[in-house]
Amino acid sequence: MLKFSGHDTFHCRQQWLFKGVQIIDNEGIAVFHKPEIAISRLGVGRNMVQSIQHWLKAFGLINENHEISEFSEKIFLAENKYDPFLVDEGTLWLLQYKICHTNYASIFNLIFSEFFNDKISLEFSETQVKQFIAKKIRDRNIREVSDNTLSSDFKVFVKSYANPIKSLKTIEDDFNSPFLELNLISQLSHKNALGETVYRINRESQKRIPTSIFAYCILDYLGGRIVVSYDEIRDTIGSYFCLSNDGLDELVDSLCLDYKEFIYKNDAGIRQLQIKNITEDYQNNLLELHYGL
Repeated sequence: MLKFSGHDTFHCRQQWLFKGVQIIDNEGIAVFHKPEIAISRLGVGRNMVQSIQHWLKAFGLINENHEISEFSEKIFLAENKYDPFLVDEGTLWLLQYKICHTNYASIFNLIFSEFFNDKISLEFSETQVKQFIAKKIRDRNIREVSDNTLSSDFKVFVKSYANPIKSLKTIEDDFNSPFLELNLISQLSHKNALGETVYRINRESQKRIPTSIFAYCILDYLGGRIVVSYDEIRDTIGSYFCLSNDGLDELVDSLCLDYKEFIYKNDAGIRQLQIKNITEDYQNNLLELHYGL
C-alpha cells in the first residue's frame, strides 16, 4: 500500500514529535479535531497541527487506533524517557528506520530502498523521482496520484534531509529538520538539463551508527524471524541507512562481535544473519543499553 500527501507541505520539525506525543498522552487524539485548542497547546498554525498528526503516524509513534506506540512511550514519555528532544544521534537513526519501514509516507521508503536499485549514479532530481513513482503506481494498479501531490511529497522529502545551498532562507527553514544531522542527502550546486536542482544520496560506511541501534532495527524488522538473508538486510535497513556494501559488511562484523546472539553465516555463497537465544525483553534491552539506563 502506497500513501502520499497528508503533510500539508511541512516537513517534520525538531520538536514536533515530542509535542505531538505529549499532547495525545495528556488529552487524547481528539485534541487534533479541536483546532483552536491544538493550536494553543502546540504553538503552531492550523495547517501545522494536521501535519504533526501526519508525522506521528509516519514515524510509527501512534498506531491506526491513534494510540501511542510502545516505542514512542519509551522515547518520549516514560519516567526514564530515552530522548524526547532528539539530541542523541542514535535516536535519529531509529527514526530513519521507522519512517522507511512504516511506509506511511511512502516516498521515503521508495527513494531509499527502491529508486537506486537499477542505477549507477547516486544523483536524482524531482522529475526522475516522480516518473519512477508514477510507474510504481501504474505497475501496482493503484489509483493515480496527481503530479502536484508527488511534487509536494518530493519537496518535503528533500527538505527533510538536504541542507540547501545558502540563500535568504530563515534559520528555521534551513536547520529545523532532525534528519539534517545524518547527512544522508546533499543538494548539489549544478542543475540538470531541465534546470532542476540535483541531489545526491550519500551512500557511505556510516560509521556513526551504533551497533545497539542496528541490532534493534534488525530485530524490529524481522518481527520474530530468526534468519534473514544478507541481501534482504542490504535492500532494507542497509538502504534506509544509505550504507555502502563495505559499510554494511563492517557494521554486521561489529554487530556479531558486540552481541553473541547475532551470527553471520556464509555457506557456499549463501550469506545469512542468524539470531539465537534472545529473550522476550532483548530488543528493548538494546535501547536501554544504548541510552545508558
